[in-house]
Amino acid sequence: LQIGSKGERVREVQNYLYQLKYLRTPPSGYYGSSTAEAVQSFQLENHLNADGKVNQDTQEILEAEFKDRNQAIEYTVETGENLSEIAIKFDSSIAEIMVKNDLHDDQINQGQTLWIPTGRYRQITSRGGSRGIQEVPWSVMNKLWNVGEVVKVIDVDTGKSFQTKRYGGVYHADAEPLTKQDTETMKDIFGGHWSWNRRAVIIQCHHLFISGSMNGMPHGGKTIRGNDFRGQFCIHFLGSRVHSSGKVDSAHQSMVQEAYNANLSNDATSDSNSDTPISEK
Repeated sequence: LQIGSKGERVREVQNYLYQLKYLRTPPSGYYGSSTAEAVQSFQLENHLNADGKVNQDTQEILEAEFKDRNQAIEYTVETGENLSEIAIKFDSSIAEIMVKNDLHDDQINQGQTLWIPTGRYRQITSRGGSRGIQEVPWSVMNKLWNVGEVVKVIDVDTGKSFQTKRYGGVYHADAEPLTKQDTETMKDIFGGHWSWNRRAVIIQCHHLFISGSMNGMPHGGKTIRGNDFRGQFCIHFLGSRVHSSGKVDSAHQSMVQEAYNANLSNDATSDSNSDTPISEK
C-alpha cells in the first residue's frame, strides 16, 4: 500500500494507525500524504525502513501492536531487582513500565506490584549501563514527560545544560526555558543567536537519559513570565513529527540518532552545568 491506494485494506491500516494515535483523521479508505506520514512515524519507532509504504513487515508489526496494545501482566518485585532487569526479563522497556504504572522515577521496592506491558512491545535499549542513553519513541515520551513538568536538556556538542518546562505539543514536545539564566544558556548553545538549526540533545526525565533533538527559535505562545524567551521551542524524539504538516522531520531524526550514539559523562549528568562535551561512541 502506498499513496494513491484505495479500498478496505487501506481503511483497515488507517484504523490501526488511528487507534494507536499515529493518524489524526478518521479512516477514509484513501491512502493520502497524511496516512503516509503516519506510517513513516510508526516505521521509525519500530526500526523499520521508513518509506511511508505498507509492505508485509510493516503490516504484520502494525497488526500485532494493535492487538497487543492493552496487554499487561501483574508482577511483584523480587529482592534486589531494578526496572532495567525487569524490562529485560519481559522484553519490555523502562519507559513503558514507568508510564504504565505512573512512576515518577525508576526507583522500586521489594514486594511492590507492577503492571508490565507485554505482547509485541518495542524493547528500548539502553547503552552505557546505568548512565546509558535510551531511544524512546514519541508515543511513549508523550506520556512520560507531562505538560508543565520540568526536565533537564543536555546539549551533546557543548555539554551545556539548562532546565525547560513542557508547554504542550501533540506530535512533538513544545517547551520553554524555565528561567532567564536557562534562556541565556540555551542561546549560548546556539552561538549567541536564535536559530531553526537542529541540535542533538539528551533529555534527563525521571532519572532516564533520552535522546532528542531541539531547535533554537522562539515562536508561538508562552506561559512563563520573566524568562526572557518570547514563546516556545521544539524538542523532537524518535518518530515525532512537525505540527504544521504532520510530516517527519529528517533533520530532527538525524539528531535524535546522533544523541543516542553519544556517551554521557559523569559531569554531564550532574546538577551542575559543566560545559563538558559529550563524546560519541
